[in-house]
Amino acid sequence: MAAIPIAYNLRSLMVRRTTSLMTALGIALVVMVVVILLSFVSGLRQSLELAGEPGHWIVLSRGTVSEGESYIPREQSDILRTRPEIATDASGAELFSPEMVVPFNAAVNRPANQFRPASLRGVSPIAYRMRRGLKLVAGRWPAQGRDEMAIGRKQAARFPELKVGTTFKYGRRTWTIVGIFADRGSALESEFWTDIDVLQQDARFENGYSSFHIVLKPGTEETFRNALTEDARLTVDAISEKDFFAEQAKVADRLRGLVLIVGLIVGTGAAFGGMNTMYAAVARRTREVGVLRTLGFSRGSVLTSFLVESVILALAGGVVGDLLAIFLGVAAGLHQRLMSGGNVVFSSAVSVTALAGGIAVALLIGIAGGLMPAWRAAHLPILESLREA
Repeated sequence: MAAIPIAYNLRSLMVRRTTSLMTALGIALVVMVVVILLSFVSGLRQSLELAGEPGHWIVLSRGTVSEGESYIPREQSDILRTRPEIATDASGAELFSPEMVVPFNAAVNRPANQFRPASLRGVSPIAYRMRRGLKLVAGRWPAQGRDEMAIGRKQAARFPELKVGTTFKYGRRTWTIVGIFADRGSALESEFWTDIDVLQQDARFENGYSSFHIVLKPGTEETFRNALTEDARLTVDAISEKDFFAEQAKVADRLRGLVLIVGLIVGTGAAFGGMNTMYAAVARRTREVGVLRTLGFSRGSVLTSFLVESVILALAGGVVGDLLAIFLGVAAGLHQRLMSGGNVVFSSAVSVTALAGGIAVALLIGIAGGLMPAWRAAHLPILESLREA
């Protein structure tokens, strides 16, 4: 026998429109919360992934997974710099940027008991030319040999007291903020930048580097990576910046899984609400179920029909929840509010993934809330159903 038409389910939902509306609204509120949380996760992922430049590679000490953990002796820099695979710019300079990354307290001009983790990156002038998305939005870049810093735009928004011209004591020096920079909203906007020679002296890190950022000639990537393995003088690995920051972004995937679990836990209440609605629908439609079975519709058809009805209700709640999340995000300016995840400052970014996650949670709530009532409807005795008044 053919499946029961969906039009039957839609008419049934309209007949009990008040309870249907309340159930859908309960699901919508759960979905709204899940989408807002997933939007923050998407913002973190987007911030990290934007930091990777296409065609750029990062060299780290072997076995490390972050620049803060990496240490490469200075003598290895001289070996790497002369590799023929490294590209040059129009002036003939190698696109090879030795860099140093150390922990930094962004709350330097706030009470001593406040600590806000950030990264301080020491660079040479070539670094500013290599990163094509990098631009100054105020002031200038730190001069070589001077106790100066540039601050990322997100950190500048988070700490408005660190404007251009601000001085503060940190380490053994008194530093001056001389510029604010942007990089398409990437994680680099969460950093502070200074001259690498000055930072090495202040941190007593003068005999090595954290990492090298390089541009390779097209088609030489595998040759370069093999050379690093085969040269016994080198203890480094190379990975493309895109892959490196994608790996860093895996923390966002773990957070996304946690948000979905929290959403399902919160959604349990909505699932029970949907279950009560569907049980009430089964109780009111006992005679209808008997008629459907008499007409030849199988138990499977009845079960599927009632489950579809629950899923329709959940999908309606999911769509409304997505729309509420978008509206609330715009009204509250969540895309402008800054949060921090470790050393990365980010804001909400509503994405297709976040909206799809909300719909997925709604569907799971609909299935969980509708399965048992649907099973009950499918197994009602036909004769008893027909005798119901």
